[in-house]
Amino acid sequence: PPPSPTQEGMAARHARSAPLGAVFRSIGSALESIGSTITTDTTRDTLSRHREVMALGAKFPTIAASCFVAPTANVMGNVNIGEFSSVWYGAIIRGDPSSVSIGTRSSIADKAILSGNTQIGSGVFVGMGAVITSATIGDNATIGMSATIGEGATVGAGAYVAPGAVVEPGTTVAAGQVVAGSPAVVLRQVTPEESDLMVKSVEAYVQLAAIHSGEASKDFLDVEQDKTDKKWRDERSEDGDGALGLLEKNPRAQVW
Repeated sequence: PPPSPTQEGMAARHARSAPLGAVFRSIGSALESIGSTITTDTTRDTLSRHREVMALGAKFPTIAASCFVAPTANVMGNVNIGEFSSVWYGAIIRGDPSSVSIGTRSSIADKAILSGNTQIGSGVFVGMGAVITSATIGDNATIGMSATIGEGATVGAGAYVAPGAVVEPGTTVAAGQVVAGSPAVVLRQVTPEESDLMVKSVEAYVQLAAIHSGEASKDFLDVEQDKTDKKWRDERSEDGDGALGLLEKNPRAQVW
């Protein structure tokens, strides 16, 4: 039978729209190509060159296995760090061209900088942002936040350098003294109570470093497991689970 007027109209419209569809497809393909070119740099995976521990030539840091070096810290060159010491986030220890030595159970806090021929004793706390250059720090001393210890200076055992103090190059702070100011001057002797508090603070950092070390050493699966466990805990009611006698860990939270 001959085609109906409706069929003839549809055929005509299809014939007219076919070239237009090809044009749109061509434009879409061109835009996709341009978009891929523009976004190439933003989607590229680049190599992070940050290394917590880095050799300089033949000089490689020697770090005890019990130490904690934060992922964003930098320890490089001729550096020796004793047992249970810690180097916190953003801290920099440069053993170039001289050496830096840190005893046991000492803590180098966030963004502190140690360089030159520097010797740090055991049980020492170096506060956040402190700068120590070619100096000697005795056992159990405390260097306050943002303090500066100049080249050739010596801080005796158990001494306390106040936050922001500047110990000028070549200066000696005797054992057990409290110094403050810029330039730093002697205020008094550390009291027995303060000395005990300084020791306890160091031990607290040793314990805290162990926690951070365990978290920082997790691999990809461990991190993803933590995420799914948290999501599951957020969705559950502890009271309800306790009443039902459910296990704390949900089997469905496994990510592998």
